[in-house]
Amino acid sequence: MAGRSTSGMDKKLGTNIIYDSFSAGENFKIGGFCIIEEDVQVGDNVEIGNYVLLKKGTKIGNDVFIDSYVRSSGDNEIYDGATIRFGATIARNVIVGEEAFISPNVMTIYTTHRGKSRGKTIIGARAFIGTAAVINSGVAIGKDVVIGAMTYVSKNCIEKGIYFGIPAKKIR
Repeated sequence: MAGRSTSGMDKKLGTNIIYDSFSAGENFKIGGFCIIEEDVQVGDNVEIGNYVLLKKGTKIGNDVFIDSYVRSSGDNEIYDGATIRFGATIARNVIVGEEAFISPNVMTIYTTHRGKSRGKTIIGARAFIGTAAVINSGVAIGKDVVIGAMTYVSKNCIEKGIYFGIPAKKIR
């Protein structure tokens, strides 16, 4: 994910706040009013919309699309070909696999109600997460798994299939 490094605020980037340690690969595109904190790395052919927050330690692979109003809490890994749509929140320590699709307004959670992390949350390669789904901390979603819209994922959904409901249950 090495690439060119920006220094401070790049005049071409307008009203964005971008830390000196940010680095981006070739063909990087960014909208306005974004905040990119220290030690964020972005690969080649990445497009970031408007009003995006990428906190410290977020790592983004190649050919990734991040829509407007997406927020990352930091220490995330977003792999090649992933798409994160409008208004999604990617909590701390979430891994988004290759070619995964995160629909609008998806929420991932970092801690329990007692403020304790349950570990990394993993969204597998080519997983599809439906609109407004909520994914609890420390769960794993397997490769090619589909999570339905407005589903609450509180336990691992590893086996390929479609999961839906509150809590998520495999329906086929």
